[in-house]
Amino acid sequence: MASPVIAAAAAGTAASRSLPGRPGGRRPELDVMRALVVAGLVVFHSAMVFGTSWFVNDARPSIGFTVFLLWGSLWGMPLLFLVSGMGVRYAMRSRTAWGFAAERLGRLGIPFLTGLVLLVPPMFYLEQLAQPRFHQPYGRFWLAFLNVPAIARGLLPHGNWTSGGVGFDPAHLWFLYVLLVFSLTLLPLFWYLRGQHGTRLAGQAAALATRHPLAMLAVAAGPVIVTEAVFGPDASTGGWERLAYVFPFAYGFLIASDARFESALARVRWPALAVAAAATVGLLGWAAAAGPRVVSGAEPGWSALQGLAGWAWLAAIIGFTAAFTARRRQTGTATPPSAPGREPRWQRAAGYANQAVLPFYLLHEPVIVAFAWIIVRWHAPVLVKYPVLVAASFTATLVIYELAIRRYRITRLLFGMKTREPSADGRPLQTAAAEGDIRPAEPVPGRITRTI
Repeated sequence: MASPVIAAAAAGTAASRSLPGRPGGRRPELDVMRALVVAGLVVFHSAMVFGTSWFVNDARPSIGFTVFLLWGSLWGMPLLFLVSGMGVRYAMRSRTAWGFAAERLGRLGIPFLTGLVLLVPPMFYLEQLAQPRFHQPYGRFWLAFLNVPAIARGLLPHGNWTSGGVGFDPAHLWFLYVLLVFSLTLLPLFWYLRGQHGTRLAGQAAALATRHPLAMLAVAAGPVIVTEAVFGPDASTGGWERLAYVFPFAYGFLIASDARFESALARVRWPALAVAAAATVGLLGWAAAAGPRVVSGAEPGWSALQGLAGWAWLAAIIGFTAAFTARRRQTGTATPPSAPGREPRWQRAAGYANQAVLPFYLLHEPVIVAFAWIIVRWHAPVLVKYPVLVAASFTATLVIYELAIRRYRITRLLFGMKTREPSADGRPLQTAAAEGDIRPAEPVPGRITRTI
């Protein structure tokens, strides 16, 4: 007899298939996209060692890495929020509102606290060790970092706090608590949109986007541009005002609600790419002419142009992904449904990545900082040190996940994984039919490029 959980999952899937334009099954290509972005953070954060002010820095910063970092910051974290919003839409198919809220608190809140206690303090300690007069033992430093009253006063409104005269922040963990706040705050809206009236409203918007895709692209860009222009950028949240991330998050939910949104983005992928490239070139030229201070948002219009470039990159990426997926289906090269246990290798890899992505996100930055602390002291050119740092950090992060996180129930809980053993495709057996959750998957005040 099927378990109640599996039965509910199957019912939710069947219901979703009955609604026109709504994706019914799991989207493994989104798991792959999210995993690639999180894996790309190893490449990005390793570049920060050689391109800007960070926890650990090479003595000879490179302008090439600085340009790369500016480009990556335009779309990396906004894309994670967009894909996370899509994941919310799939996750809510088989959960009650209270069940979804509880799941988010456990899968995001517990890893945030785990990282804040275990993973972030060592990075700041290594940064302080570079100061000539710093000789504090780690235990005393750890207690200063975890100054609970200071964290409570500063974390949520500002993302940073001061303890013992030293400024701290949650480093890359800001993504988890911002995503948690968004998920809980927008839950009433999302719950309405998944209902009958909300589905009809989303369908009308999708039909309008089908008829006027370029207008949809421009209208969607408006809130992002205005929010960035008025409030951004934010040094604590990857160079973007944290409130601006709510729009990619909500857009992701809508895109996952009706397949016509993806079709519309596929039709405007080339114009979106052209706008993204032009805006990015404008930002780079502006930064070259005005100097590094412009990146902080001091120049009027910089944040607005950043918002335009960021949204255009997102639209282009989703549009090209949708076009590629549709082409595979039309030519018959898409993978046909297969019996359980006989999934193609890429789908099994996507399932494994979907399980690993949040622990990998939590682990990758402290691992990079630890290796960078050693590698920057080498007497070697940057073109040697950088690829070694990327390769060593990626390998070590994956090994730690596989050997120390994935295999034990307590570490799975602490790092945001389901505590039950996964199925063959990397998903828990009890929720393999319904789980579409695509979450994860980063700052001292004044350091805009600390994290992304």
